[in-house]
Amino acid sequence: MDDIKRLGFPLLIIVLSAFLSRLLTIYLHGFFVQTLMVILIVTALFFFGVSLNKSRKKRSNAVFKKVIAILLVILMLFMQLGYFTLPIMENIFDLIGIDAFYINMLYIFCGYLFVD
Repeated sequence: MDDIKRLGFPLLIIVLSAFLSRLLTIYLHGFFVQTLMVILIVTALFFFGVSLNKSRKKRSNAVFKKVIAILLVILMLFMQLGYFTLPIMENIFDLIGIDAFYINMLYIFCGYLFVD
């Protein structure tokens, strides 16, 4: 039963986010749909990372990691939406080859780190 709960929650997040994105593309039209899709994807990836770290015991109550994780998510989200750019971050991402796939992995990692 514990395995179903532990594995079912991430699966539920995947299914619900796919359903919500489908509803978003079917019923909403306009210039803001792309922005809502990016926000939905980032939120789904973050909560997927949170669901992967459902351990029985908490390792630490450190607030610093949580603040860093949230700030990093907000920074990357605003950069992805094009609200502002940080040329140094773009240069670092280009230098080490971070593209959209790895940015999505960073969102998952931040969700995992938030719960840790």
